[in-house]
This record gives sequence, structure tokens and C-alpha cells, in this order.
Amino acid sequence: MNSKKDAFKRALCAAGSTFAAAAAFANCDDIVRLDYAPAVSANNLAGAREILSSSPECFGGGSTTSRVQITGTMFQQAAAISTTLSGRQLLDGPAPIAAAGLRGASAGAGSGQWNVWGNLGETGTRQRYAANTVYSGPGFAENEMDVLNAVFGVDYTFSPGLAAGLSVGIDRGDGSGGHTNPAFAANNIRSRGFAAAPYLGWQISRTLSLDASIGLGRGGVDTHTTNSVDSHRWYGAANLNYNRWLGNWQFGGRASVLHGVEDYGNIRVSGVSYAGTDARNTLDQLRLAVQAGYWMNGVMPYAALAYANDVRRKTTQFGAPSNPLGRDGWEWRLGVNFYSLRDGAFGGLAYGQEEGRNKQKSHVFTANIGLRF
Repeated sequence: MNSKKDAFKRALCAAGSTFAAAAAFANCDDIVRLDYAPAVSANNLAGAREILSSSPECFGGGSTTSRVQITGTMFQQAAAISTTLSGRQLLDGPAPIAAAGLRGASAGAGSGQWNVWGNLGETGTRQRYAANTVYSGPGFAENEMDVLNAVFGVDYTFSPGLAAGLSVGIDRGDGSGGHTNPAFAANNIRSRGFAAAPYLGWQISRTLSLDASIGLGRGGVDTHTTNSVDSHRWYGAANLNYNRWLGNWQFGGRASVLHGVEDYGNIRVSGVSYAGTDARNTLDQLRLAVQAGYWMNGVMPYAALAYANDVRRKTTQFGAPSNPLGRDGWEWRLGVNFYSLRDGAFGGLAYGQEEGRNKQKSHVFTANIGLRF
């Protein structure tokens, strides 16, 4: 009797009629195979929208994956490149006084023209928003995701104010998501990917510098047990940096423009690909940041405040609902940078947290180190 009832509900879904949730809909394998794919085949936009609202973790274009993956991987890599370049541009202040000859985007006291560096970033995101649909019943969609991104780079100084290099980022993510309705069990989420990004740093003046990077790579997301989807990814980023010293105080600012794209193929369940379940996610973001730090003989603690606005965020996932997470937010950050001018080494630690974005909390922890030779 129950199997007939469930089949009847799914038939209503495929026909575009009202439908309700049942325990059989609990995991991503069944949600995609038995509910979403038939809704796509029937061009049932309303039904697909209710499924995506209730279980975004099951889809490449869901809110759990789309924004979180782009910001935690590609945008994190762009930030690591910019931080590494701008952190070496100490053209004024106490550092050059202590070691004369510190010049250029990749220069260092007594150092050569080569620079190698690494950056480890952890981005954690928590989402909770109302998802009261006929499909799911009353309740909330709750999702969490932690993405670890390791970026390695090497660059060369071509002139006193110009450096170019190549970076490689490797990321792994772990999380879970689901609807609070007891009929929907939490689905585990695993993500993986990489991107290679050439970059350029240009010292415009003693206070201004510009850096840019373009990255290409691959990625993928696995949920529940056999639900899997692969993606191609690329991004472009440009940062205008300001740096000024007043005694031992350093004041800085950064204006950033970022563009990221992830192009997911069709979702596979137990190796079977379901047509029409692909998604192309695009995120354009504008960031404005200010920072103040104090130099203490090679150690510089600092505080920063940034405003981030998702100028454009869209997905081609069939039935994707309107943005439930908010478009902008503020991020505060505390950190400390270390410099060994004699050895040409530098590094830093920082923790930041985003506030003000509706239905989402996120934080980021970064650690970086570099060596010039």
C-alpha cells in the first residue's frame, strides 16, 4: 500500500501536480533518480524548484555547493596570490630602513629573483533557511561545509616592480546537509578539485600595486553513497592594493573584482547519468577592504575589515530557487605577519568571520609561508 502511495506522489510530481514528501525520498540517490530527474523530463519547473529548495546539497547548482565551492576554492586561491604579493611590497616604513634595497613586487633584502610560497586556507560555512514546501513539509534546509584549500606558487622578478608566477591549488571539502523533516536523513557531502593559475604583480608606485590571476581546473561533488557530479572550473581576479606607512604603523586597502565559474555535468547515480541535471554556476563578486597593522621588529599584528557583494550569482540548474542566502556581508579579520629580512622569508596566520549575510555564517583560517632566493 505504501509503495503504491509513493508511486502516486511521484507521478503527481512528474505531471506538475501537488506532491508531498515521504521517507523514501530521504537520500540524494533517490531524490535525484526518483524525483528530480522525472520532474526535469516532464519540464515540471515548480516541482523541481521545491526539490532544490528542500535538498540543495544533492545538486551542483544548489546553494550548498554553488557559492560555497567557488568562494572556498578559486576565490581563496586568488586571495592567497594577492596576499603573498602585497605582503612583500614593504617599500616604505621600518622594514626597508632595517634592510636597504627592499624593492619590487617580489624583492627582498639580500634575496634573489625567485620566490616560492605556500598557503593553507580552511573555509567553513553553515546555512539554515526556511524550506516549507509541499514536497518537504514544514521545516528548514540545514547545510554545513568545510573546504580545505592548499595553494603553492613560484614567481620570478623580471624588473624592480614586476613579478610573474604560477600557482596550483588543491582542495578537499567535507560536509553534510538535509531537511529538518525527519523523513529526510542528512546526506554526507564530499568535494575535490584543483586549479592552476598564472599570476602577475606590478608595483605601480610606492603606495599602489596591482595583481591579477586567471585559473583553470576541474572539480567534483559526491553526496550520500553513489550520487556524483564532475565540473570544469575557471576564474579571473584583479586586486588594486594600497599600502602606506606612518612610523611603525601600516595602513592598507584593497579593491577586488572576482569572477568564478563552475560547469557541472549531468548527475550520476550508481553510474547512470541523468539528462538535464547539469548546472553552470557563475559568481561575480566585488570586495573592498581596509587594514591596519603595527610593525614590531619583524612581527606585525593587524586587523582588517572587508565588505563583499555578490554582484551577480546565477545557476542554470533546472528549477533553482531564488537566492535564500543574501547578497552581501562584512568580514572582520585578525592576523599576524612575520618577516625575516636577513633570510628573505615571510609568513602569516589569520582568522576571519563573515557577518550580515542572511541565513549563512562562514569563517576562514589561513596560514602562509614564503622564501626568496
